[in-house]
This record gives sequence, structure tokens and C-alpha cells, in this order.
Amino acid sequence: MATTVPMMRTMMTTATTASSTGGGRRALGREATTRGFVSDDTTPTRVTMRATTTTTTTTGRGLGVIARAKRGRKSTGGGGGGGGGGGASTLDVAMYVDLDLDVVGLEGEAWKLDAVVDALKRGAVGIIPTDTKYAFVADISNAEAVQKLYDIKDAGLNKPLSILCRGFADIDTYTLGFPNNPSPGQPLAFKLAKQCLPGPYTFILPASKELPKVCLMDKSTKDKARQCKSRKTVGVRVPACEVARAILNLLDAPLMCSTVPECDDDPAVIYDAYIPRGLDFMVDIGALRGDASTVVDLSSGDARVLRRGAGEPDLWASEDDDENVENDEDAAWGFA
Repeated sequence: MATTVPMMRTMMTTATTASSTGGGRRALGREATTRGFVSDDTTPTRVTMRATTTTTTTTGRGLGVIARAKRGRKSTGGGGGGGGGGGASTLDVAMYVDLDLDVVGLEGEAWKLDAVVDALKRGAVGIIPTDTKYAFVADISNAEAVQKLYDIKDAGLNKPLSILCRGFADIDTYTLGFPNNPSPGQPLAFKLAKQCLPGPYTFILPASKELPKVCLMDKSTKDKARQCKSRKTVGVRVPACEVARAILNLLDAPLMCSTVPECDDDPAVIYDAYIPRGLDFMVDIGALRGDASTVVDLSSGDARVLRRGAGEPDLWASEDDDENVENDEDAAWGFA
């Protein structure tokens, strides 16, 4: 049964391919249920299957490439000051990238990520998996793309985002680093972080001047002089997810990210929900229903656990250490 959403209606179809001997059609070796799309005028896009090119328009898990939904180009609002990049881009077609890591593995599926990285470089905003939840991502150097991420998520600019980093070099670039003066008896934060990363942790650290201003804007006040006052901290993540790391390495840059509110839903449901808001792509590796990351605030020196999540939060503060454990979901909001 079709699922109807504003501006887009999804239909399920059985994939077939044109015979090389003429206009006839032959069934694939095994039946593949694939995702096609119907626009408002109920004209379906062409559904094809190819094994060697990113121009394919649809896939069944493990059989094909990328599903694309045609749509009209939408203009996007500009986003404040700071940052670089060439503006946000709404792709003419939204991509649904389906990766079969169980059967094919990332080595056989990695070529599909080329289109994702190209879209990010052009200012697209999409959803990718992490080692915890699905997260919105955008080019950290593109102010309009980061603004578009806020708009798609419908988040106020007073809400913080985090940075998906490739490693400690990115953390050093966009923050002032881990504190090196712990309280007596406490471990050095950097050494402990090296044990945890890559992994399901978000560390809140003092932000450096390299962080684009748009990432720090605060419109919770009507005072224009204060709207661009730099927020002093930022969350950083080094995910253990092989797909997220492959995207970061291909992009050769970190990404701004924020968890998807409906992150426990099926990826196709998430995709259909955000296409009308301007989402450009979704990378699907299956449902992710584990815990969100453990959020550790190190901005004031000593570790404070704002959210006990995945990983080993007791490394930073034991469960009975009320002084250093807050479980503040509002403070941890947006961190995947």
C-alpha cells in the first residue's frame, strides 16, 4: 500500500530490466522489490537497474544502486554569517542510497557513496548512519547548508549541533582541545578519550575560532548584537560506524550533524517524512534502535555526564556519582 506524504507519493514496484536484444523485458535473476516514485501528477519516473553506474534510479537491498525521486527545485533560505561554501543546494532529485552491508559489505557498496559526497560538496543536507543513531549532516564550511539543516530539522539556532570528525586532528581544529588539568585523582581526559574514540561518545569542548559562526549563532534573543555572539562550546564525535567514516574520508573534511528525532523509525519512513522539508538524500543501512551516544561535558575541566548512553559512561562518572552525572536531555539535545 502506498504511503502518501506532501509533494511525494511512494510506490513499490518489482524491478525488471530491458533485454539487450530489443524492446522486450526480462525478469531479474531473483525478484527484487524496489522503491519507485510518483509525483503529484502521478507520472512515475523510469525505474532501471544497473550494476556499474551511479545514474541508476532505484535499488533493491543488495541488488542495485540508488533510488532517486524527481522533484522541483526549491529555494532555500540563506543562513546567517560565517562559514564558507557556495550556498545550500536542493538537488533536482532526492537520493535514497541503500547499502547491503550484511551480504555485499562496504567494500562492494562503497562506490555508491561517491554521489553522497558529491551532493555534500554542493551544499546538500542528508541523513547518514552513525554508530548510534541516524543523523542529519551538512558541510561544516557551508553556512547556508548548516542553516538548511536547522530548517529541515525545525530546530532553533540556540540548539547546539555537533561535529562528526575523522579523528583528533579535526577535534584540535574546531575546539581548544581536552582539558589537561583534571582534579586530583581524576584521569587525564585526552588519554581517556583515546580509549573511547572512535566510539559512541559526544564530548563537549570549548570551541575554537575555526568553527564557522553560523554553527554558533543564537537567535533566542531579539538583540541583533547578541545573535551572532559565539557560543563557547561545541560537541564533537568520532564515530565507529564504517559508513560514516567512509563518507568523512571521501569528503576529506568533518561534517556538522544532529540526530534525527525519528531516528528509531525505519529509514524509509524517515526519508518520506523529511523529503517535503527539502532533505536531499538518505543513506540506509537498516534500522538503528540502540542507545544514543554518551554525552560528556568537558568544557569546564572536570567531566560531567549529561547523558548516559552507549559505550561505557562509567569511565567518566559512575552511576552513583550524582555530582558529575546530570542526565540532562535538554543539554544533550541534538547529539546523535
